[in-house]
Amino acid sequence: MTHLSKYRVFFTLGITGIVLLVALGAIFYARGFKPNLKKGTIDRTGLIVATSTPTGANVFLDGRLTSATNTNIAYLEPRTYKVRIEKDGYTTWEKDVDIKEDLATEINALLFPLAPEIKPLTTTGSTNPTLSLDGAKIVYAVPGERGGLYLLPMDNSPFPFRQNTKLLAKNTPGTDYSKSRFIWNPDSKELIARFEDENGTASANLLVDSEKSDQSAKDVTGSLAATLTSWQQILDERAKTSAILAPDSVKDATTSAQIASTKPSPTPKSVKQSPTTQNTKKTVNREPSTVNLINYSPSGLMFSPDEEKILYKNGEGKNKVYDLKLKKDYTLPDLTDLINISWFPDSKHLVIAQKDLISIIETDGNNKMTIYTGKFVNGFVFAHPSGSRLIILTTLTQAENSLPNLYSINLK
Repeated sequence: MTHLSKYRVFFTLGITGIVLLVALGAIFYARGFKPNLKKGTIDRTGLIVATSTPTGANVFLDGRLTSATNTNIAYLEPRTYKVRIEKDGYTTWEKDVDIKEDLATEINALLFPLAPEIKPLTTTGSTNPTLSLDGAKIVYAVPGERGGLYLLPMDNSPFPFRQNTKLLAKNTPGTDYSKSRFIWNPDSKELIARFEDENGTASANLLVDSEKSDQSAKDVTGSLAATLTSWQQILDERAKTSAILAPDSVKDATTSAQIASTKPSPTPKSVKQSPTTQNTKKTVNREPSTVNLINYSPSGLMFSPDEEKILYKNGEGKNKVYDLKLKKDYTLPDLTDLINISWFPDSKHLVIAQKDLISIIETDGNNKMTIYTGKFVNGFVFAHPSGSRLIILTTLTQAENSLPNLYSINLK
């Protein structure tokens, strides 16, 4: 072998070795290994993948501006960091985040406008609005000769005021739907408009088809018991099927809470419905008010839209969330003057209604963000199925003693 051939072999081997070392270094570097020149060691690091809605928010680690959302923050020493995400005009997201070696930690921060746009959905007044079980429809009544029973679909129109409101049934001299309360059936296609006197005794129970306009409703008082029994059986069967997913610890805690709630207490003559109150009242063997005729949540378990989390109340009265995927239980903070809690469509947040305050909180109890402060009626508040807005019942800037209307609070 000539000297030139030897040099070529050595040169090729050298280049190959260098390429392999560079490739190996790149692989280790990409996996988060970082050389520590001071200690003469190679440290294993972690990674944060931070996203936000809206995008372009600032990310602070331990109070120091580090990056913007929708970018990765790499080579972080494994430990707990105080992460803060903020954007002008929006709520601030904060949490202690554990960074582990060789792992990417995802952060998805949902930020809400500090001054959200509020638009009316109705202008003629909205009496006893009631949300369907599938969350896709609101039925409400308008009093007077020109009023009646109306349905407001929850589609994702960019113009909330131009929703395709439908008149289901007109008021007549003997039937004013604003004096009735509404019971949705399990498939959200039919409802009963129940008329009661001051003592809670039913005078009429009119069955209404939510898919028909300007109809003559049929009085089903004679078959009411059978109708409600069949509806309740469907709800009980659904609850039994869903409850299979819940661990025994959650079911036992919920049972304790239900037993505690059966203690005698004064019963008001008139109970007005809201998205949550109609789902939490117990079934009894009498007919004092609409909400007691049917139990929409027989198991006491409120599953998230993606069915991966359970909202429930334990025997101590604590509101808790169980994550079926992580097999972890979270306790929500104490909420003074709490009216109701409902799921946000992303299954990662809850809508909290307190006296004169509406907020959205993460399911682990962190980042309680104020959405609206002011009066709203009967605790009627829930998230639109798209997650783009909240729907509330309020008089807002209307004249005193005027009927409340439905309003949309924009969250984008």
